Amino acid sequence: MKNLITSGISAIAVAAFATAGAAQADDNRVLVWAAAGVGAAAPTTGGEGIANIAQLTVQKRPHHAALRLVAIHDIDRPTNEIGELSALYGRTRSIRNYPVALATGLSAVGFFDCPDDDDSCFTFGVPLVAEVSRNSRFAGVGLQAFANINTKALYAGGVLIIKLGRLR
Repeated sequence: MKNLITSGISAIAVAAFATAGAAQADDNRVLVWAAAGVGAAAPTTGGEGIANIAQLTVQKRPHHAALRLVAIHDIDRPTNEIGELSALYGRTRSIRNYPVALATGLSAVGFFDCPDDDDSCFTFGVPLVAEVSRNSRFAGVGLQAFANINTKALYAGGVLIIKLGRLR
């Protein structure tokens, strides 16, 4: 009887450690995906814009790193366009099987129509990004909210994104 109890406790302990190890292995995987999206944006220079993004993301929980391109096309004035190239770093976690990521970084921002009177149509900015998605193993759909703080013209928006790659 004593051997049976000892064997049972040993089996439970082995199963518990194996389950914990498998969960940790899942969290230590490197996930890589590309995303593209379309939505709306509002620059402080006025008007409303259509926002397009393209993004390459590498994630190893809880770390999140991305390279992102943003293009904002003004609906009212076709010459008032904004382009952004940014490198982002942030943190991620899953809330009820919905991965959530918050990130910031450094961006280079270019303007087709300069918002200032000087000749410089380029500045550096600080992008802020929040993203939530629903993913299968290789595809996902989500929402991304973004803003950019820079010295020329602040802007913010949101896009619906499609993700393709290793997401789980």
